[in-house]
Amino acid sequence: MIKPIMGCLAEEKQSSHEDGDAELVTLSVLPMVMQTSIELGLFDIIAKLGQASASEIASHLPTNNPDATFMLDRMLYLLSTHSVLICSAVDGDDGSFRRVYSKTPVSKYFVSNQDGVSFGPLLALIQDKVFMDSWSVENVGGDMFLKCSPRRCHFYEGILHGWSDDHCLKLLVNCYKALPEHGKAIVVEGVLPEIPEKGAAVKAISQTDLVMMTQHLGGKERTRKEFLYLAIGAGFAGTRYECNVSCY
Repeated sequence: MIKPIMGCLAEEKQSSHEDGDAELVTLSVLPMVMQTSIELGLFDIIAKLGQASASEIASHLPTNNPDATFMLDRMLYLLSTHSVLICSAVDGDDGSFRRVYSKTPVSKYFVSNQDGVSFGPLLALIQDKVFMDSWSVENVGGDMFLKCSPRRCHFYEGILHGWSDDHCLKLLVNCYKALPEHGKAIVVEGVLPEIPEKGAAVKAISQTDLVMMTQHLGGKERTRKEFLYLAIGAGFAGTRYECNVSCY
């Protein structure tokens, strides 16, 4: 007999502030478990089997670790608390039970399709060492329009759209001069399509463009061609778009 035992946790109220604090302190565990699950191909295995216990999933992995089943079950349990998987209990003849896991509408996006494509690589990119290291940002005082401090990587989020092309070129030239060979300038900005589109993201960026126009002299949202113009003008070899993230 199969009984759903997970999936209703969202209905439970936090009994105290301490519970929420503990969740925040350990929140980094979730993306780590997601990344490990993707690398092990757990979502593909579960999709193939329909539903499976940790021991059944472990039997499809190239491992001799005697604790593999126990460790997998703890990982899959966590994913179920976040509704990434569904966990159900199967009663045994001896009165015991075992947990079995199946996919949800969320986890299906991490299952490889017929072309081998899923959201897995995007999550891997965000978990990559380069991205993780970027959180150890050192804030250095000074005027970036006069001189940028020598660093291996310069990070600009929401900076360029507040300035005119001339100001952006001055800033990026200083950035280019301060970078070592193979250094990088990472820019996080909204990108306007050349021709207007009707999606929520484009509407939001276009509206922000008008805010920049009225509140910041010369400020504006830019197209890919306009970003390329700034990059080439500052001395960079070009631009490379690593990922597209929408918050709308």
